[in-house]
Amino acid sequence: MPKKLFRNTKKYFLPMSKINLLIAPNSFKECADAIEIADSIKKHFTEPEFQVKSIPISDGGDGFLKICENNFRLKIVTKEIPSFYDGNIFQIPIGISEDQKHIYLESAEIIGMKKIPKEKRHPSILNSSNFGELLIKLGSEYPQNHKIIIGLGGTATNDLGLGLCVPFGLKLFDKKGDQLPVQPKLFSEVWTIKLPEKRFALSLEVITDVEVPLYGETGTSKTFAKQKGATEKEIEILEKGVKNIISILKKDHGIDVSSKLIGAGGGLIFGLSLIADLEICFAEKFLLEKLKLEEEISKTDFVITGEGSFDKQSMMKKGTGILINSAIKLQKKVFVICGKADRSVSSSMDNGVRIFSLEKYFPMEEESIQNYKIGIEKACGEIKSYILSHP
Repeated sequence: MPKKLFRNTKKYFLPMSKINLLIAPNSFKECADAIEIADSIKKHFTEPEFQVKSIPISDGGDGFLKICENNFRLKIVTKEIPSFYDGNIFQIPIGISEDQKHIYLESAEIIGMKKIPKEKRHPSILNSSNFGELLIKLGSEYPQNHKIIIGLGGTATNDLGLGLCVPFGLKLFDKKGDQLPVQPKLFSEVWTIKLPEKRFALSLEVITDVEVPLYGETGTSKTFAKQKGATEKEIEILEKGVKNIISILKKDHGIDVSSKLIGAGGGLIFGLSLIADLEICFAEKFLLEKLKLEEEISKTDFVITGEGSFDKQSMMKKGTGILINSAIKLQKKVFVICGKADRSVSSSMDNGVRIFSLEKYFPMEEESIQNYKIGIEKACGEIKSYILSHP
């Protein structure tokens, strides 16, 4: 049926088609999760000109479980396990799929930075044993045809996942044959390792955005331990311990992981690989294929994404960077709303990418965090003006 012509003074024109807008932000760490950020953006594009699709994202870290609940219609239940930093019992949310065959976990909910007070963040002594206890519990409650999918990121530990292997039988011994606690600060004193004697019955899949080795200048300790609370001296101790563990595993057990990019989550992938056959799904595949974002980007006119801090790491296969690269490939305009932005990264962006840092709307960073909703409103005002002036 042909479109009707409408009179406008002395001109005739076809009715304006909708402007398709995809809103797909990541979380603003320790401020608001991706769903909250998406809702804060969406409410500023209610005009009839806009056709809005909202798909909050996670690359495996903070907010992963909420994103999966939102996209895969999960049922959220809780399990009780010991805290990883003080021994108290606390509740962990897990997601169960509608077909009852997939269980979703978020490592940040189990051993995450967001779960521990700043004064207790000591990656040189913390370990992931409570994660292993949760897996033991799930393995006893669900049949073997179940699959556990783990969003990996935001962890406060740096123990190579050896802690989670303890409930499965892993033990560390020093030169005298005395058993050592699984604490990263003691890894350099390890002389022999008894590998896990039990295997995890369910299949495991890890969603991760990080490809780093277990040690070295770009390894897990030197890249992430500082933001987890480690001092420079402690980082050197951690690095020495990781190298020692890797050397023993190769010498005594024929396990060579020296060149593998499995340093994500403080090396949690490595520990998981010792107890189960492990499938690794990188964030790019998870976002573009499983959340169908590539398909959605191809159908939209503009993309709004963002995260708390937009810096070099953002473009290293993390959620925001993945969306930006996909949008550029599909020749779509991208708007990035962030708490703060690294100028060197912002200046190197493609012409089709515009950065809106909330810092510029406030005199102090703390104020921009406290009033992030006001900042988002201001950024959305600028974005709306740009879109409507660039048909």
